[in-house]
Amino acid sequence: MTASAEPLYGADDLTHLEGLEAVRKRPGMYIGSTDSRGINHLFTEIVDNSTDEGVAGHAGRVVVTLHADGSVQVDDDGRGIPTDKHAKSGLSGVELVLTRLHAGGKFGGSGYKTSGGLHGVGASAVNALSHRFDVTVRRDGKVHEMSFAHGVPGVFDGAGPKAKFTPQPGLRVVSKMKRGERTGTSIRYWYDSRYFETGAKLDTEAVRAKLRNTAFLVPGVTYVLRDATEGSIGEETFSYPNGLRDMVDFLTPSGDKAVSGTLLITGEGTYKENAADENGVMKSNVERRAEVEVALRWSTGYERTVECFTNTIRNVHGGTHRRGFDRGALKALQEAISKTRGLLKPKEDLPTVDDVLEGMTAVIHVRIPEPQFTSQTKDELSTAGITRVIQGIVEKQLKAWTEDRRTKAEAKVVLQKVVDAARVRLTQKQQKDAARRKTALEGAAMPPKLVDCRTTGISRSELFLVEGDSALGCFTGDTKVALASGQSKSFADLASDWARGIRHLGYAADEAGQVVVVPLVEPRLTKRGAPLVRVTIEGGESVRCTPDHLFRLPDGSYRRADELSAGTPLMPLRRSAGARAERSRQGATALLDVEQRVATVEPLAETADVYDLTVDEHHNFALDAGVFVHNSARMARVSEYQALLPLRGKILNVQKASLGDTLKNAEIASIVQVLGAGTGRTFELSQMRYGRVILMADADVDGSHIRTLLITLFARYMRPVIEDGRLYAAMPPLHKITTKGRNPETHFTFTEREMEAKVNELRQAGKQIVTPVPRFKGLGEMDADELWETTMNPATRSVRRITLDDVDAADAALELLMGEKVEPRRNWLVASSARVDQAAIDI
Repeated sequence: MTASAEPLYGADDLTHLEGLEAVRKRPGMYIGSTDSRGINHLFTEIVDNSTDEGVAGHAGRVVVTLHADGSVQVDDDGRGIPTDKHAKSGLSGVELVLTRLHAGGKFGGSGYKTSGGLHGVGASAVNALSHRFDVTVRRDGKVHEMSFAHGVPGVFDGAGPKAKFTPQPGLRVVSKMKRGERTGTSIRYWYDSRYFETGAKLDTEAVRAKLRNTAFLVPGVTYVLRDATEGSIGEETFSYPNGLRDMVDFLTPSGDKAVSGTLLITGEGTYKENAADENGVMKSNVERRAEVEVALRWSTGYERTVECFTNTIRNVHGGTHRRGFDRGALKALQEAISKTRGLLKPKEDLPTVDDVLEGMTAVIHVRIPEPQFTSQTKDELSTAGITRVIQGIVEKQLKAWTEDRRTKAEAKVVLQKVVDAARVRLTQKQQKDAARRKTALEGAAMPPKLVDCRTTGISRSELFLVEGDSALGCFTGDTKVALASGQSKSFADLASDWARGIRHLGYAADEAGQVVVVPLVEPRLTKRGAPLVRVTIEGGESVRCTPDHLFRLPDGSYRRADELSAGTPLMPLRRSAGARAERSRQGATALLDVEQRVATVEPLAETADVYDLTVDEHHNFALDAGVFVHNSARMARVSEYQALLPLRGKILNVQKASLGDTLKNAEIASIVQVLGAGTGRTFELSQMRYGRVILMADADVDGSHIRTLLITLFARYMRPVIEDGRLYAAMPPLHKITTKGRNPETHFTFTEREMEAKVNELRQAGKQIVTPVPRFKGLGEMDADELWETTMNPATRSVRRITLDDVDAADAALELLMGEKVEPRRNWLVASSARVDQAAIDI
């Protein structure tokens, strides 16, 4: 197209929509939609104006009439719309409110303290979209009338929207008020269906629900619905003197029994926001006052019902007040649960907001000046400051309810319900995740030594790369485990039963040496072709296991199988006479109620596949041979989200090796396979099966060497794991300091210097120290609680994030320390030797 042929684009091409024309041009912008919801919104805008009069204390009755001709009429006994002339516009108050966008009594001044009005387009938008709009105002002893056709003031010469209309400005006085007649406003409108979708109509049930909800929120106002659409007039009255308490009763699902009484939470608070003054000048940090009213109750059901309102306007999608309520309720109940003894088991996480809301029916109502919403339909409150206000009020009063001696018993029932809900949620999630994980892994032969977690939640899951196999209990498949039934089963049979959904109970010993019945969880094959020793017990029973497996001694300590010797006492499993008789019937030797002792320990030339099982919350389980054996890192973990991959010895130095040699290394291949994200250029961080990788090695020189080799592996072939901050090194302690006395203290330290300082500090405080202070040589020397608290518990452990802030500098350091060139490394070692603290060297 040539320049001369181009159409001109100038000021005449710009469209300026004046007055109510904008509403008619884009009705969805002002009423939310043009389907039945939009028609319902027209009614809502009118009835909300009458409600604002009731909230302000000037109206006590609102009557809504649905006429047979499709019109809607709303009458109230409030003050009436102002009829005097507005100085600036020259229009009467009635005409100003009903024909001008952003006009009304809700933009400052003393008209309303709080209201549901937002933009001042409500009644004027209804007027713009109506064939006919009639208003009658009873005020100052006079009855005033005015009519509109699509927002244009005038006079109809008959009834209904089809009567002849003559445009005519001004509000008319038609009569004097009768003696005893109440002031108020009456509005009747006939909406124009041309602005709405075909088939859209007013939903009578939505009208009924609106009036009922508003009656709950404004206890001093009675609402009446007169329905004349079917020919005869039906009338319903909505009045609820108990307000939100009545609303909670109404909303609670039928059949649910109350777990608590209905709690009423009320209060006021202030917040600040930017707002315009009466002259339209924006001011910062304007102080606002909010009134909060909440009613809530827990029931036996599982459904949650939380309704939110602002200045009587229902907020279907909640908003900032709902967020404040959720946070306040969660924080108060979490604190109460953590303080109540016996509610949570060790290692259990605190409940979430979903658990708190299960079975709850709640109504949240806030009154604030000039509320901000995400849209004209007011479905979601966006006033930011209200979140903190309602959170503080809810948290404080719920906390007082849980601690008040008069309501403490009732509160404890609720707290138990919340904890139970959390346990059910986690169990269901674990079952679902286990099914997903199984499906995902069916086609991939994962290393048998991987002890996987049950969840597929990547963000929370952790993979521990564990030095050595001692963290995993290892027994031959024919080794029998003592069952609480009095019988026994081999590891191989237990693993088979577990796969078929059959569960068994066994025995464990607690810290005091008392025997308890516990579930035997996930019996499984852990390693293939493992070296073995045979431990024979006096009396003839024998056990084949890996040399590094730990046996429990009577004093509660543990000793490796290959370090046991003839005469070493072992903690016995003392069974009842009935259990001993059952064993006798099976042909086994009955156990005596005395200590078991080791007869012999002999290494075996053979190898075998070995098995393990889990006992949650305890350090050990009982074999059928009548002794207790240790269950270390496998037990200490949270099986829901913590996985273990044991590594045998030191991996290949990948700084020197080729890619081919690297991937041939069995330990490296296992790491790559388990992470599932590839290597080098093909590495995809989004495909990683775990959110974090934690290197867990002993706190000695060998452990440091292993960590260095692993960091080198990730830096060279899986660098995005480090760059994304997902690689960590666990920091296990070196020493365990224990004090003597009735209330002994335990402290863990990480260096010799730190240990000496802590010992001196405790002695100066008058405490006696158990000496000598034991030094951990490896992770396997810790019992389960020690390993959990120091190395695996996210709340108490110490871990160091591995970073590569300067990749080039990191590469240079790795090349210097791990590369092929020996001379630069030797020179660096000689130059750095003066900095070595020889006393701290672990020899």
